[in-house]
Amino acid sequence: MSRPPTPVLLDCDPGIDDALAIAYLVAEHLAGRIELVGVVCTAGNVGLDDTVANALAWLDLAGAPPLPVCAGAAGAIAVPHVFTPETHGPRGAGYAVLEVGTGAETATKATTGAPGMTTTTRRADPRDGAELWVDAARAHSGELVAIVTGPSSTLASALAAEPALPGLVGDLVVMGGTFRGHPGNTTPVSEWNVDVDPEAADAVSLAWEDANNAHARVRGPLWCGLNLTERAVWTPERSARLVAAADTSLTRALAEALRFYFEFHESVGEGYLAQVHDPFVAWLALHPDAVESVPASVRVECRGKHTRGMTVEDRRGHRGRAPSARIATDVRTPGGPSAVLDDICAAIASLAGSGSTGGPG
Repeated sequence: MSRPPTPVLLDCDPGIDDALAIAYLVAEHLAGRIELVGVVCTAGNVGLDDTVANALAWLDLAGAPPLPVCAGAAGAIAVPHVFTPETHGPRGAGYAVLEVGTGAETATKATTGAPGMTTTTRRADPRDGAELWVDAARAHSGELVAIVTGPSSTLASALAAEPALPGLVGDLVVMGGTFRGHPGNTTPVSEWNVDVDPEAADAVSLAWEDANNAHARVRGPLWCGLNLTERAVWTPERSARLVAAADTSLTRALAEALRFYFEFHESVGEGYLAQVHDPFVAWLALHPDAVESVPASVRVECRGKHTRGMTVEDRRGHRGRAPSARIATDVRTPGGPSAVLDDICAAIASLAGSGSTGGPG
């Protein structure tokens, strides 16, 4: 007897690599391997209106079935939110112009003519993103795989509303932080998702640590930091292969978005390529047996003049707390991260045959 599909909740801040993660998860949903129970949108590199609009538009392009998309936190929970449009474009979609859906009335519409304009007839669910977190965790208690690819701001709000959340979520997988001495991408010691809202990330760490220490059955979160995710490198050649495999509105839009991301990475000295953290982490979340990790206690520095946003890993028990988190260190699959991206590409290309709106156009 086949196993039921794994329920998955995505909390994201689209975002160019978030778009790849959304397309990949829709493909896995349509293939019957997961049940994508909802998408939470959190403010990230761009504002909340844009992250919601982008999520709705990418879901349309990927041919996703109706599912709840909820607006979450509009910024960091304790400090002014710092937006970085130079990373993903002024609206978070790079050079992609996302015109999706038909009809006179649209749910969201960005400024006409702006790079990355988003138009979609999908409507956001009226619930707050924190409510969707709680509702999904209760509906799929002990089974929900929750993936966070943006700041933890909405999840922190959900924890305030439902402190028992760590005991309801089956597995929490976070794209955030940097570990094992690997340098940061925002400060020398911090990764952007954590750096923009360290108070939220630390609240998540502490909540899961307390729950794990009280109830060993609560599984510690899997932290996927730059030490691993920067190995997930997307190149122009990979974009060309994706479009060649499936020349659709979706793949062409992804290629245009990624072109902006290549330029950003080149501008900061990484080369004409893109580190696509989010789809890589989504894949890891769905393939737990392929993840190598080490146990640790993880907290986030919120006060240091030079270390704010640093993910502090305690592997030796200096704090007197049992390890309650897992730090991803490698992927056990032939070909490593490149092979994972091949798998993600194949999944996204498969959407061309799914009857999605991402067909030739």
